[in-house]
Amino acid sequence: MINNILKRLSICLLAAGLLAPASVMAIDIVPRDYVPAPSGTNLSGLYYVYGQYGHLNLAGIGTIKSGTGLDSNVGIFRQIRYGDFDGRAWAVQLIVPFGGIEGQIAGNRLAGTGGIGDVLVSAGVSFLPHPEPTYNIGIVLYTSLPTGDYRPGRTLNLGANRFSFDAQIGYTQAIGDKFWFDAAIDGIFYTTNNDPGPGRRSLTQRPTGQLQLWFGYAPDPLSLLSVGYAAQTGGMQQIDGMPTGVRTESQQVRLSYMRFLTASFQLATVLSRDIAVTGGFKEGFGATVRAIYLY
Repeated sequence: MINNILKRLSICLLAAGLLAPASVMAIDIVPRDYVPAPSGTNLSGLYYVYGQYGHLNLAGIGTIKSGTGLDSNVGIFRQIRYGDFDGRAWAVQLIVPFGGIEGQIAGNRLAGTGGIGDVLVSAGVSFLPHPEPTYNIGIVLYTSLPTGDYRPGRTLNLGANRFSFDAQIGYTQAIGDKFWFDAAIDGIFYTTNNDPGPGRRSLTQRPTGQLQLWFGYAPDPLSLLSVGYAAQTGGMQQIDGMPTGVRTESQQVRLSYMRFLTASFQLATVLSRDIAVTGGFKEGFGATVRAIYLY
């Protein structure tokens, strides 16, 4: 069975939608992300994202456990500019991922990869004519550009060799003085990768849907402790119309703590773990550290 799985992997895996961490495929939010900064504010952020993945499941084929895993070390630079148009808050941003991935399947080591990932650009606007510091609903449109390191036929890649588009609607609201609720719904759409490997076949992927929920408690005005849940569905991949067994179906639990050290500087940490995965690697442990500066 494992030999058959490896044979199929060798002709269809392309990383960003297959063996790369799920965080590369969708834009994860942390609590209060949809609270807009004052017009004219700039935000610079640096992220370190670590993921340790174990079992690999391929839908309709099976799960590989022994000698299988993936380690991901990714950094992200994020730059945001906030503005105001007729009372509605807007933001434009640039996201640049970089780092490395390495792993193995059934004891067969995969060639590691490192470098720059696919750059994302985005624009968003509030649905509310006058968003409040404790309540907002908005939409952000992200476009992933095929700028990342990519080699056809290589199992692990930081780039996807295609465009993808993520439409995300976010909601944030304080509940009294101590509690906070955040939610986001994503619809992610992919163009075709026309060079996934030998024979220059076509790799297509159906849209992915994602739901994210956060429930937070503020022990003081500068801190927030939150628990979260995220679920993805869909994203089935095909090579020339043949399913590869790769999908974007998962459920994940999360824990976050963030604190403003000064009025302009904030640190945040997010821990995560997959509780169910179909069509990909299962994350046993994930950690994100974020530092942002407002000016």
